[in-house]
Amino acid sequence: MPAIKQILTKVDALNGAQKRLGHYLQNDSTALLHSNVNDLAQAVGVSNSTVVRFAKSLGYKGFPEFKRDIQREMRRKLRAADRMEETFAQLGGEENILAKLINRDIQLLQETVRAASFADFHKAVELILRARKVFLIGLNASMALAYLLHFRLVRVKKETHWIFLTGGMSLLEQLAFMESTDVLIAIDFLQVPREVQTALQHAKKVDAPILGITDFPNSPIAKAANVCLYAKRGLHTTVNSLTPAFSLVNALAIAVGWAKKSDSIKALTDLDKLLEERGP
Repeated sequence: MPAIKQILTKVDALNGAQKRLGHYLQNDSTALLHSNVNDLAQAVGVSNSTVVRFAKSLGYKGFPEFKRDIQREMRRKLRAADRMEETFAQLGGEENILAKLINRDIQLLQETVRAASFADFHKAVELILRARKVFLIGLNASMALAYLLHFRLVRVKKETHWIFLTGGMSLLEQLAFMESTDVLIAIDFLQVPREVQTALQHAKKVDAPILGITDFPNSPIAKAANVCLYAKRGLHTTVNSLTPAFSLVNALAIAVGWAKKSDSIKALTDLDKLLEERGP
């Protein structure tokens, strides 16, 4: 029986700690794509030995064999066509697709708020406020999130560089301007592109702090970040929602503006005057 199906069918028969681990993996088995025994144990709040016993209870010799089996399954399920097909299957008929998807977004927003660390949110705001310049990178679907944050921060006169040209030497030429007094904001989720990982490595090299925005603690972004904020996106085996991430990015930008209220209002007032002078 495939490992994921075993998790779904056998978890309720396990003991307390193993059952908690099983429920965690039921919600999203993709946590295993980047996790070792220690990572998974810390994320769930169980011992390393519990993780090993959990794998053995499913018939595996140990955690590495279990992880390899999960990874093989997940890579098949993470293909774009398979994810869309799974989403269609969950939606069922054509009726109320709009309501179903909006209700899913509402649930994910609520989960994001419940899981949020407000202390980390305030640390993220402080990182941006202290930075000489903000470097922003997010590719694929995350490019829209990076642009929104760039748009909002520029409007309150925070010097911000949005990295969206990454071909050839473009990425390295832009990263060359990063200094230890700057901050890198990296936004991406399960399969973090090589260009984003290059930006993370360079920020580490020049000792620039990293603010990560991702969806689970074992992602490459979370592991590299000094401060990380998390947005729930739903199962990775379906077409994910970006709604919680957009809300998180919007809240972050407004919190930065709120922290420097008078400067923000002046910047926006100056912009309003320019727009009025230009006319319709």
